[in-house]
Amino acid sequence: MLKVSGLSYKDILSDISFEIPDGAFALIAGPNGSGKSCLLKCIKGLYKHGGTVEADGKIGIVFQDADAQIVGATVEKDLAFGLKNTKLEKAEIQARTAAAAERFRLTGLLDRRPYYLSGGEKRRLAIAGVMITEPGILLLDEPFANLDYPGVKDVIAALLELKKAGITIVLVSHEVEKIMAYADYTVVLEHGKIMASGPTLDIFDSVDWERAGIKITGRPEDMSWL
Repeated sequence: MLKVSGLSYKDILSDISFEIPDGAFALIAGPNGSGKSCLLKCIKGLYKHGGTVEADGKIGIVFQDADAQIVGATVEKDLAFGLKNTKLEKAEIQARTAAAAERFRLTGLLDRRPYYLSGGEKRRLAIAGVMITEPGILLLDEPFANLDYPGVKDVIAALLELKKAGITIVLVSHEVEKIMAYADYTVVLEHGKIMASGPTLDIFDSVDWERAGIKITGRPEDMSWL
């Protein structure tokens, strides 16, 4: 369970409270400037905030700019980077790297320089680089930014595989039509406060999406990209 209680940060977030069950896929929605990215960083512990965050297991985060998160000279070296400061044996690091590459369809790219990857490949590499450290909760900030249609589909497919494996996913996006069909739970922010929260289908009809600055052209069950 990820439980956020009375979280506040400067004048950006105020009294944010919600609970996300283990293994759920949660969407944090809202227009630009509503505090979505700030909330993720508070949950991760990157910002000192008021209130509390309780989490079962380690929390990993994938930032909006995948390039900023990729540090290895090759895909293989980047995957292994997150394990460098652990006490794992070399053979275990190699095994985890190979497993992560297979899981995120990067095996054929291990010798490639990340600079030459497509947008979707870079995003999958950034996610794999976090997941190789085995967090129980994965936070993602605008993972569809600057991706084309195939890239969006690749990232969604990768996230659904993680959900199937029991990983709790919390995804921030203002492009809700790309992901709402898969979100069990949705939190809608407005000016740093919660406008609505709960199971996606339960709250969908009660949210004033236009007021929230979010474009919606159908119901969640009609928004599938896969």
